[in-house]
Amino acid sequence: MKMKKIYFLALLSCLTIISCTEKERVIIPFVPSGNRVILLEEITGKGCTNCPNGSREIENLLTQFPDNLIPVSIHAGFFANPTFFPLGNYDLRTEEGEFLYGYLGPNEGYPAGIVNRTPRNGHMQIGLQQWASAITNDIQIPPAIEISITREYDAGTRQLTVTIDGIGKEDVTADLRLSVMLTESGIVDAQDDKEATPNIVLDYVHNHVLRDMLTAAAGESFATSISVGETYSKDYSITLSDQWVPENMDIVAFITAVNGNNFPVLQAAHVHLTE
Repeated sequence: MKMKKIYFLALLSCLTIISCTEKERVIIPFVPSGNRVILLEEITGKGCTNCPNGSREIENLLTQFPDNLIPVSIHAGFFANPTFFPLGNYDLRTEEGEFLYGYLGPNEGYPAGIVNRTPRNGHMQIGLQQWASAITNDIQIPPAIEISITREYDAGTRQLTVTIDGIGKEDVTADLRLSVMLTESGIVDAQDDKEATPNIVLDYVHNHVLRDMLTAAAGESFATSISVGETYSKDYSITLSDQWVPENMDIVAFITAVNGNNFPVLQAAHVHLTE
């Protein structure tokens, strides 16, 4: 009875926030003119009955921006906590994700999206109906830095080695930080989905899930400035968990320029973990 009460209050809370009133929509096609790649970090959780609408919106956006958008789904906060929502078999939270939940906050509802870590009208986390316009705006800004990712993976040892290379396209002075994430798609586990019957979908497919980071959660500082033509390179290695499926995983890298409380993403890149 106590768990049902907690669940009811959580659902009531979800229904009062703006994200939970938003509906799936049809996106007007837009063709990017440059090579800017946008990072979309989604705050989500298995206990959030409206969060599948965020996942569906991400798939719509990937259809519109197949080469210029990188989504990362961060399971964190109240609706991702299995203590309150004991759904399925897996706890999809990470230490880095819980840090980012606060670092990219405050949270104003689920699902929430952070586009290029840039506030929109004073809000870092925005509702899913605003994601497309924020992406369309940022995608037209030329990247100040370019990034490339190379990797070597040994299936026998499950050892992954990643090299991030890049070059300055503009002169930038800031605390430049590199973040490297691992995401996994195709994870089958339970999810509360208000659009489904019954609402608890036992074989829901979770995609773009943050699994780990090869850098600190807020990124690794590598320079205080970069000039046009200046290059940089970083190497990382990790042994993959036995619970992860390498063939379903991506490596995501991005550069942020930290100036006080502002830390916009200058450019992002991703590759599949395996060939």
